[in-house]
Amino acid sequence: MTLWSVASVLTLAFIFWLNAVMTASPYIVYLSGLKKQSERKNSLVALLLLLASLLYFFLKVGSFAAEGFAGMIDTTYMQFIWTGPVGLFIQLQVTVAVVWIFYSVVKVTSIQWMLYVAAVGLMGWSFLIIGHGSDAVWWSKLALLIHLLIAWVWFGSLNSLRKLATSVSPDKSKAIMERFGMHMSAAVPILLIAGVVMYRSATGQWIPELPLTSYDTVLLTKLVFVALILLVAARHKLKLVPQLNNESAAKRLKQSITVEMVLAVTIFILASALSSAFSPG
Repeated sequence: MTLWSVASVLTLAFIFWLNAVMTASPYIVYLSGLKKQSERKNSLVALLLLLASLLYFFLKVGSFAAEGFAGMIDTTYMQFIWTGPVGLFIQLQVTVAVVWIFYSVVKVTSIQWMLYVAAVGLMGWSFLIIGHGSDAVWWSKLALLIHLLIAWVWFGSLNSLRKLATSVSPDKSKAIMERFGMHMSAAVPILLIAGVVMYRSATGQWIPELPLTSYDTVLLTKLVFVALILLVAARHKLKLVPQLNNESAAKRLKQSITVEMVLAVTIFILASALSSAFSPG
């Protein structure tokens, strides 16, 4: 991978994360029973998404031009990228950022939900048109959408859960964590099945075969981190959350959720690499 590719993958992973935070936002409000997240925080997320999307565009232009930093602002290459799948991806993500700003300031609940559904729909659409998933069959695209939505809700909730571990009473925190664990226990198997379906569609195989391709190697690395994050999540559900009866236990849970967040970020980076830098063929 070139430096351009690495920078593009990291930026795409950041866009992944911001989409996850947005998707999980009302879920966390529902889960915790607290008020809607602040307009300032939602606006900041929208601004970061706007900046990250524009950065991703210029990185892809620079990578395609292969002329150093000067290539990033070459109008010919910019027009070429802008009119292709990457350009449409950027346009959709920028639209998401604008919609999210309106979502953050609107007070009417019904309009909020319409804006939220529009934003999540645009996010999902944007990831259907880039990478090797762009020419996948319909059932693979459906699997990708399911995979994305569950991952976004799970990983996008982690930072808020980390804060809630110590910012509310242990009893309330325990109730929130138990509900989250119950929901994810039902959703994660669906996420894993969707991932298998996506791999089958991309490669024509159910499991990697020797000799491994670079795509398979990155995928297996991702699966190692998925296994690790599942172990951490299981530890939360079976040990740390049941013991959540005092401030010391809350701090231990908060630290463990921090580890889970690091694993989630790593998974997002590897997923970004699979979708944009490696081919399953």
